[in-house]
Amino acid sequence: MMIQLHLSSAHNPAEIYSLGLRFLFQFSVFDFSSMLPIIPSQELSGVLTLPAEVAGVEHVPREERKAIHKEAVSYGLPSMAGFMVSSFNEMVSLFWLAKIGTAPVAAVTVFYTIYWMMMTFNIITGVGSNSIMARRFGENNLQEAESASRVAFTLKIVLGTIVGIVTLLLLPLIYPLMGMEQDVEAMAHRFAPLLLIGAGIVGASYSVYSAFRCLGMPNMALWAQALGAGINLILNPLLIFGVGPFPELGILGAALAGIISYTVVTVVGILVLAGKRSPVKVNWLKKPFPPISEYLSVWKVGWPVGINVLSFSGSAAVAVKLVAVYGTDMVALFGAVREVLHFGIMSMVGFTLGTSALVGQVLGAKDKVKAWVTGVYSIRLAGWIMLAYGLIIFIFAEWIVKMFFPDSDLGGLGETIMRIMAVSLPLIGIHVGSETVFEGAGHNKPMMNLSIFHSWIMVVPFMYLLGPVLSFGPEGMMWGWTLAHSFGGMIAVWLFYRGSWLRVEV
Repeated sequence: MMIQLHLSSAHNPAEIYSLGLRFLFQFSVFDFSSMLPIIPSQELSGVLTLPAEVAGVEHVPREERKAIHKEAVSYGLPSMAGFMVSSFNEMVSLFWLAKIGTAPVAAVTVFYTIYWMMMTFNIITGVGSNSIMARRFGENNLQEAESASRVAFTLKIVLGTIVGIVTLLLLPLIYPLMGMEQDVEAMAHRFAPLLLIGAGIVGASYSVYSAFRCLGMPNMALWAQALGAGINLILNPLLIFGVGPFPELGILGAALAGIISYTVVTVVGILVLAGKRSPVKVNWLKKPFPPISEYLSVWKVGWPVGINVLSFSGSAAVAVKLVAVYGTDMVALFGAVREVLHFGIMSMVGFTLGTSALVGQVLGAKDKVKAWVTGVYSIRLAGWIMLAYGLIIFIFAEWIVKMFFPDSDLGGLGETIMRIMAVSLPLIGIHVGSETVFEGAGHNKPMMNLSIFHSWIMVVPFMYLLGPVLSFGPEGMMWGWTLAHSFGGMIAVWLFYRGSWLRVEV
């Protein structure tokens, strides 16, 4: 039974949020008319100043600024397009599963909450190796860039396989903690094995995209993501519903389609990086193999982001647990809405990951002013992208919910929840844009600390307070989610402005 309690004072969270937005606009955090969008107004000049390393950056000639902007876009757009394709592909998987019912959507939502927590190893290795690859490529040290690539793929395949198998063995203990109904839990067990056993391949496929970006081939990253998404897009309905000669596998078909696409991308990526056209030709079996010190260096750079993601994933798991108080339908609705938001967020993440690789390359070339300009352009565009996407969701919320659940009575509540959560998107963009600049620089501890604070002092308590404690129902719980993510964006942009990421050597 879906519990639909209306938030009796829903305007109060909105008023709090609007105060935060007015604070940002008043003090010119969104100063889109200036060259640098994050320049404090006179009211904040006594608190915030430009880092000494980029003093006078506002005097960079217009033509040079245009060249930097063009280069940032040339890295960001292909990456953004690739992530849009991949994210749309993930959303399509849920779309097809929703044709079976809400139970498989809820099962996949719960599984992926656990899965991405388990994939922390992938994030640690990816961020650490990406930063080192980009820096060494920027220094024109191609031998060490090649070595970092080999380290990344080896770590992901080996660790991913081990961690995936261990997680599979632990699922009977984990799933009961998630508050799922029995039929949902059974589907989640059916969906899990292929993706967990193949976790090493899944992780390696993400290194294909990252290596292409970090080694100066952003367009190739786009084509690799399009290849994987295309395979998954075609196979999903064929394997879920048993079209033609294909067996009808239901939720298992979605998992099989996914693992096939990840495998193809990994194999193709390894072959391309070993080819003559690669700016850094990777000889995968060349001896001597990278020393242990290089593996440790990758983890030294990446481990704070691993804690960041683990904290975020843990709070997301608790969020699903909280939402489960309102029933399976609400979990399915939350999963579908989150996937729709995820499409826009990951598109923006794709853009900022592209520019993040450029930030790493520029810092490797010791040009801090250019790195700063690239960073602020990235954050500016991230905010705009998410603002535009949020407006689209507001306008088409009714249609989007009906697309997922055409024959259910979830429409009214679904529209409300989707619009509430969309309010935070511009500041989520600012948050992620700031975070990826730190990742490109290899300076990840500040954002790790923010993630822990944001996840456990804001997201979980706000959702719990405005949901079960104050009895504002699902709408209140989603306002808690929105407020927490909005304030997190404000803090992230403040950390960026302090400029500590400019001073780190990797």
